[in-house]
Amino acid sequence: MPKDRFGLVHATLWKKQRPTFDHIRPKAAGGSDSAENLQLAHAACNWRKGARA
Repeated sequence: MPKDRFGLVHATLWKKQRPTFDHIRPKAAGGSDSAENLQLAHAACNWRKGARA
């Protein structure tokens, strides 16, 4: 994962590659915000996954 937006060539790449918290079990399926249910994911990967487990 890039440390910040300056680690990538272009700002639009940062929007897709920035680290985000992803719920392993989606909140829509009863998942919680606890640390055990969170993982890091690229923003684009997290968006693509949506509410799937």
